[in-house]
Amino acid sequence: MKTVLIGGGVAGLFFANLYDGNLIVVEKNDVAGRKLLATGNGRCNFTNLNLSLDNFHSSGGDFYKYALGKYDNYDLINFLNDLGILTTSLPSGRCYPQTLSAKTIRDILYLNARGKFLFESQVKDIDFENHLVIIDDAKIYFDKLIIATGGISLPGSGSDGKIFEILRPFHKVTRLTYGITNYKTANPLSKKAKGVRVSAKASLFVGGKFIKESTDDVIFQTYGLTGTAIFDLSNEISYALSDGKDIWVCLDLLVDYSEEKLLEIIKKLGEKNQNKTIEESLMGFLNAKLIIDVLNRVKLKSKMKVSGMNDGEIKNLIGTIKDLRFKITGINDEENAQVTIGGIDTEFVDPNTFESKIIPNLYFIGEVLDVDGACGGYNIQWAYSSAKACARGLLRNDREEINVKDK
Repeated sequence: MKTVLIGGGVAGLFFANLYDGNLIVVEKNDVAGRKLLATGNGRCNFTNLNLSLDNFHSSGGDFYKYALGKYDNYDLINFLNDLGILTTSLPSGRCYPQTLSAKTIRDILYLNARGKFLFESQVKDIDFENHLVIIDDAKIYFDKLIIATGGISLPGSGSDGKIFEILRPFHKVTRLTYGITNYKTANPLSKKAKGVRVSAKASLFVGGKFIKESTDDVIFQTYGLTGTAIFDLSNEISYALSDGKDIWVCLDLLVDYSEEKLLEIIKKLGEKNQNKTIEESLMGFLNAKLIIDVLNRVKLKSKMKVSGMNDGEIKNLIGTIKDLRFKITGINDEENAQVTIGGIDTEFVDPNTFESKIIPNLYFIGEVLDVDGACGGYNIQWAYSSAKACARGLLRNDREEINVKDK
């Protein structure tokens, strides 16, 4: 029984560690796991202690429920520990290798992988009728075929989406776009604020309806917004952009202070410092590079004395600090988006074994499927859970076929 795996990336490496059969891995790059090296800013945020099905999305409903429920975050942590990879976690729940290096996980997964790797092998076509994978001038026969090529994100790592062109005549591919990325806004801050990082609560509104919020880093850029809090909202933003909806992100720059408390503080500043300007007064509230932008939003002059502000002006200023709004207009950087939204339609894939319901002996795992996870380690978790469910299903089938032949 010959099993061929297309893709030696994250899901592919997990599968090659979990499957104990006759395996050939076809990889277009000259090394395995290139995309894995870029995850978590090179530190590899591989799962999250706060694993929940709410962190995943698929057009096929809860397709991911079985695999994630059976092979969860602790199963992945134990798997890595058994390979000799010590792990650690942050208060947010994000999990990393103890070395804080993605290379640790990539190298050990490759070191322990089973099967023969064929590097620098671009798949040109697949002949499903004759069970052949066509690479350059060669043809590889398969009894079982696993597709683990990723989606369209980080094409420089190898996941350029070309596999979808081969599969579309046989399988439905849902609409493709990019998640966990940064966004253009119609009203970005000035060049002076470029690169400023703040801790803020970012709230997402689509069509006037509150969708989700995240409190973490926000980074201002001349094109718009990026940062961890924006990444946390990213997939929902991308879905809304695909649907042409009205999207706003509202930032609370002073999460720990209520509007009432800020009103009290600013009034006291005005009483005690009669000659202090608004700009000078806000230096203890906000990054200095943000102050003029905030004042411009409420049409207040920076040299105006705090003592000269009326209650309405103070409340408008506080309201802007607590609700700095940005209209999202598009994805800024598709090339460096971290995850694909969309893929092989899961309606036509068995959620327990990951076998195609259309073509027998064809399987899909990882990002190539229309399943996406939120920022925070959920997408690598999905790569693992889908790979293990598929590997276990294949091994059961292999044993059943052997038993049938023995009889």
